[in-house]
Amino acid sequence: MLKNYLKIAWRNLRKNKVFSIINILGLSLGIACALLIIFHIKEELSYDKGFTKADRIFRVTLEGIGKDTRHWAATSPVMGVALQQYLPEIEKIVRFHRLFPYQVFSYTPSDNQTKRFEEKGGLFADSTATDVFDLQFTAGDETTALSQMNAIVLTEEMAKKYFGKENPVGKTLQDDVKKIPLKVTGVIKSFPFRTHLKFDYLVSMTTITKYLDQRSLENRGWSGFYNYVLLKKEQSETTIAKKSPAFLVKFFEAAGEKREDILANRKLMLQPVTSIHLHSKLEKELSPNSDITYIYIFSIAALFILLIAAVNFINISAAQAFNRMKEIGLRKVAGGTKMQLVRQFLGESLLITLIAAIIAVILFKSIIPFYNNLTSKDIQFQNTLTLTNFFIILSLVAIIGLLAGFYPAWFVAGFNPIDSLKGKKNTASSVNTVRKGLIVFQFVISVFMIFSTVIIYRQMKLFHNQYLGFNKEQLVAVTMYNDMWSKFGFLSDNIKKNKAIASHSIISTLPGERFGMYGFGQLSVAENENIPGSARALWGDDKLLTTLQIPLKAGRNFFPQFPDIKNHEFILNEAAVKAFQLKDPLGKRVVLDNDTGDIVGLIKDFNFASLHASIEPLVIEYNPYKTNYLLLKVQPNQVPQTLQFMESNIKQLFPSSTFTYSFIDEKLNQLYASENRMSTVFKAFAAFAIFISCLGLFGLSAYSAQLRIKEVGIRKVLGASIYNVTLLLTEDFIKLVLLATVISWPLAWWMMSRWLEGFAYRVNITIWTFLISGCFALLVALITVSYQAIKAAILNPVKSLKAD
Repeated sequence: MLKNYLKIAWRNLRKNKVFSIINILGLSLGIACALLIIFHIKEELSYDKGFTKADRIFRVTLEGIGKDTRHWAATSPVMGVALQQYLPEIEKIVRFHRLFPYQVFSYTPSDNQTKRFEEKGGLFADSTATDVFDLQFTAGDETTALSQMNAIVLTEEMAKKYFGKENPVGKTLQDDVKKIPLKVTGVIKSFPFRTHLKFDYLVSMTTITKYLDQRSLENRGWSGFYNYVLLKKEQSETTIAKKSPAFLVKFFEAAGEKREDILANRKLMLQPVTSIHLHSKLEKELSPNSDITYIYIFSIAALFILLIAAVNFINISAAQAFNRMKEIGLRKVAGGTKMQLVRQFLGESLLITLIAAIIAVILFKSIIPFYNNLTSKDIQFQNTLTLTNFFIILSLVAIIGLLAGFYPAWFVAGFNPIDSLKGKKNTASSVNTVRKGLIVFQFVISVFMIFSTVIIYRQMKLFHNQYLGFNKEQLVAVTMYNDMWSKFGFLSDNIKKNKAIASHSIISTLPGERFGMYGFGQLSVAENENIPGSARALWGDDKLLTTLQIPLKAGRNFFPQFPDIKNHEFILNEAAVKAFQLKDPLGKRVVLDNDTGDIVGLIKDFNFASLHASIEPLVIEYNPYKTNYLLLKVQPNQVPQTLQFMESNIKQLFPSSTFTYSFIDEKLNQLYASENRMSTVFKAFAAFAIFISCLGLFGLSAYSAQLRIKEVGIRKVLGASIYNVTLLLTEDFIKLVLLATVISWPLAWWMMSRWLEGFAYRVNITIWTFLISGCFALLVALITVSYQAIKAAILNPVKSLKAD
C-alpha cells in the first residue's frame, strides 16, 4: 500500500511539473528562511549559558529610584567585597574593570624586531574569575596566574600575535602607555560559546594600584567596576533582595550619606548573567548588547514565512484536487475509505515537504556566508549538524507537511464519488471560500512586512542623516598616547601649516563614545557650598567648538590658557541649563568634579550620544590635560593625504608610538549596528515573503485561467477584447489583495508605533507609508496575475474551446 501511495505521489509530481515546482520552491525557501532565523535565535538565546555555574552567577547593578533613574551596570570598586562580607549567601565575587580602551603593548624578542600593537579589549580581573567563569588555561598555572603582581593572561589569538609559536609564559609585554612591564602568566582559550564577557587579555587585579590611585579604588560612589557574585547552591537571589536595603544603608552610610536618602534614591539589583545580552541596556554596559525585541521580530518573521509557504501548498493542492476527481471517484467506488484517501494525500504532502526540506538544507548551507556577512554572526554549517538540529528539521517537515496537507486531504476525501466520476467541479464549493481567505491571509502578512520595512528603512535613514547639532563629516580623531603630549606643540605647528586641515582641537571623549557622569552643581553664594547634581562632562580646548562647528548661543568661547590653567571655565548646553534651573547662567560659579569656575558660554543642544535617547545635560570644561584625542576637521576629498601626513609626522616625532585614528561618522554609525543588521535581515525576509506569496498567486492564477479556459474562448468569440478578458481573470485576485491591504494596515501601524516608541528621535508614520505598502503589494500581485491572464486572453479561441 505504501509503495503504491509513493508511486502515485511521484507520478502526480511529474505530471504537474509547474505546480510541483511552485510548491517545492515555495516550501524550500520558507524552510530555508526559517532555519536561518531559528539558528540565529538559538545563538542569541545561548549567550552566557555555557558557563557551568551560569544559574548561580549574577551581576550586581544599582538602579536609581529617586530623581536620577539611571540603572548602572557598573558599581563601586568595593561593593562586591562588601557584599561578600555582609551576605553569607555569596560564595565568591569577581570584579572586572575596563582598562582605558586604547592601550599600546610591545614585545621585543632576541632579534630586536619589536612587535607593537594597539589593544582595546583588556580587563582587570580578580583571580576568582578563573573558577567562576571557567577560564580554560592552555599554558601557565591557573591557580596563581591572576593573583600575581604585574601579571597578564592572554587569549590564544593575542599570544600568537605577539609570540608566534613560542611559549609566552614567563615573557614580558611592555605597556608602552603606562611604562609598566607585564609578565605573561597564562594563556587561555576563547570561550567556545557566545558571551557578553568579551576580552583579549586580563590583567591581575593586584596590578590595578599602578593604574588607579587609592582614592578611586575606595570610592563608594564611583560606578567603575563590574561586580559579579556566585551564589551558594541552596541560596537564591530573592533572599539577597530582602537583605539588600539594609546592606545599601550600611554601605553608603560609611560614605557620609543619610539613611533616608539612601533608601529613597537607590536600589540594589542582581541580574542573572544569562539575561544580560538580551535584556540589558544599562548605563555603562561592558559591551553593546542585543535586544529581546529583535528575537520576537525574527520569530514572527520565521512564522510568517512558513505560514505563507504552507498557505501556498494548501491552495494549490486544493485547486489541483479538482483535476484528480475521477481518480478519487474510482478509489471510492473500489472500496477506498475516507481515512485511506486522507492518508494518501497526507503522504503526498509529506513527500513534497521532505523534498523541499532537502533543497532547503542545501539553500541554507549556500546562504550562510551571506547571512553571516549581513548579521556579523559566525554560524558554521558543520556546527549545525547536531542531533538536536536534525530533530528540529524533521519536526519542521512533519508539522508543515501535516498542517499543509491536512485540509486538502480532508477536502478531497469528502468528494461525492458520483460527481467525481462525472468530473463535476463545483466552483461554488467551500474550498473557494477557504482559498480566498488564505490568499487574503498571505497578503495581510506581505503588506505588513512591506509596511514594516518602509518604517524601518526610514528610521535607519533618520539615524544616519539626522543633523546632530554639529558637523560630523570629515572629522578624524587621532589617539594621543602619553608620550605624544611631550611634543604636541611641534605637531600642532605642523598641522597649522597643512591647508588640507581646516581646524584642529583636542578632546577627552569622542561623539558616539560614552560620556562619563560627574558631580556638578551651582555654588551657592549664600552658603558657599555646592548644590549636588550630576551631568555628562567633556574636556577640550579653545578650538573645540570651531572644529565641531557648534555655534555659541550666548556668552563667549574659552580663552586659551595652555600651559598654565589659572581659571576653570565652563560651557553648558541647553539641557544642563534647564536641568539645573540656572537663571542667567553666564558668570555663575559652578563645580564640576573638583574644579570650581565660571560659566562663560552656552551652546545649543547637540547629539553627542545615540538617538535612542534624548539629549542629556552636558558640561564642557577647558582643560587640555584631561584630553585623549586630537580632532581634525579635514577639507573635502583630502582625507587620504591628511592621514599620510599625520602618520609621517607622528612617526617622526614619536618613533616608539603607534598611529591610530578613527572617523567620527563611522563611530556614530556603530551606535545603530544592531538596528542596521535587523533592518537588512528584515528587508531580505520581507522580499522572500513577498516572493513566496507571488509564487502561490502565480500558481492559483494559472489554475484559475485553466479552469475558465472555455469561458474565455466563448467570450472572445462573442467579441471580448484582450483587455476585457485580462480584467475578468485578474479582478477577483486584485479585490482580495485590496482587502488584505485594508486588514493589514491597522495591525502594521500598531506594531510599528510600538517599535518606534523605543527611540527618542523617530519618524512619523505618514499616509505615504500606507500608500506605498498598499500600492507595492497591489503592483506585485497585478504583475504576477496578469501574466497568466494575458496568456489566456491571447490564446486562439478555437484552442480554448477544444480544451479539456
